[in-house]
Amino acid sequence: MIFKGKYIVFSLFLLTSIFGALFIYMGPKVLETSPGVLQLGIRFSDEFSVAFTQHPKGGPGASLEIFDSEGRLIASHTKLIVGRNLIPIDQDLYNSQIYTFKISSPGYETVILKAENDSRLFNPLDGCEMPNDVSFKPNLLGMKLHLKPADELSF
Repeated sequence: MIFKGKYIVFSLFLLTSIFGALFIYMGPKVLETSPGVLQLGIRFSDEFSVAFTQHPKGGPGASLEIFDSEGRLIASHTKLIVGRNLIPIDQDLYNSQIYTFKISSPGYETVILKAENDSRLFNPLDGCEMPNDVSFKPNLLGMKLHLKPADELSF
């Protein structure tokens, strides 16, 4: 049985309308129940050097610590690797206030950033100057960690 072109076009239009209506109807409900996600992209300044090969796949590993406005540790995420890391934003854990992000890795300089949370959305704090090689947009944080100077390394 061969279908004519107009029937195929009509059926595709009908299916698109049905699924579009479902997305419009269910979309806000899904956003209310699903957690937000912070995308944290990490690169290392020496990752293309021969010395970097001493680390396992994914690099030396980094950690993200999130502190509230009173300095209490709210969340800690370890074993972050080179590239994109997805950090869940639990609405019960984070309320609308200012947070401090501390990103560190052994042998690399620590990066400290201020952010504000507004309904599962982390934004850079207005007027806060970003360090070099750091890009911070809503729920998207990218950075390059630089090696510590030789005089700061301790063995």
